[in-house]
Amino acid sequence: MLVIGKNPVLETLKSNPDSFNKIILLKKIKPDNKLKSIVETAGRHKINVVYLNYMDFKKFFDNKSKDEGVDQGVIGFIKDYEYVSLREMVEKNKKIKNPLILVLDSITDPHNLGAIARSAVCLGADGIVIPRHNSAEVNHTVLKTSSGAVNYIAIAKETNISNTLIFLKNNGYWIAGTDLNSSKTIFECDLNIPLALIIGSEGSGIRKNLLEKCDIKIRIPMAGKIDSLNASVSAGVFLYEIFRQKNS
Repeated sequence: MLVIGKNPVLETLKSNPDSFNKIILLKKIKPDNKLKSIVETAGRHKINVVYLNYMDFKKFFDNKSKDEGVDQGVIGFIKDYEYVSLREMVEKNKKIKNPLILVLDSITDPHNLGAIARSAVCLGADGIVIPRHNSAEVNHTVLKTSSGAVNYIAIAKETNISNTLIFLKNNGYWIAGTDLNSSKTIFECDLNIPLALIIGSEGSGIRKNLLEKCDIKIRIPMAGKIDSLNASVSAGVFLYEIFRQKNS
């Protein structure tokens, strides 16, 4: 798998240097401090660093993403991302008071997945669950968008999200989801509890069969003429309110 861009490569070097096979850098006359740090860190871990001119460097990008991160001049080649099992995640979270797991329902845009992962790490979530089908997976775009944050949070890939919610309920989690018709807003509900928060897709929101399993249905209050937010922004608002409640 590729890691593209200075921040994602540097963060992955810090968190998981053994995952690297090699790093390729674009030849530059004056490399900046981050590129210097990448070279120094790679050297300490005996990771092969190769320098290429622009045309040879650009050949590593496919048609879909050939311009994404080319100007940053760094590509890392790492092992494929290792997902955890839901059971492992729940077991590990037993050591945490009022753990928080994000359950992503049909988030297909890797930029949204990356942005959600970044907010989740910054605001103290304890795991992310994604569907095995009809979902973005952790790839170079997710790594880049998250600035390497996916290296700091466990992600599980589950075949049946409905069964996932049942399993979480049986392990003491309350299930929360967004419902535009709910009378309660996120500011009127106690979210400082063991919580599994469902984030639905931008187009259709949370699927009906999953919404029916929610113990808590809440909405984000809106002031304008548009009644919904981008999925990653919505996740950020929820995460910050949960963080605020836990630290107030």
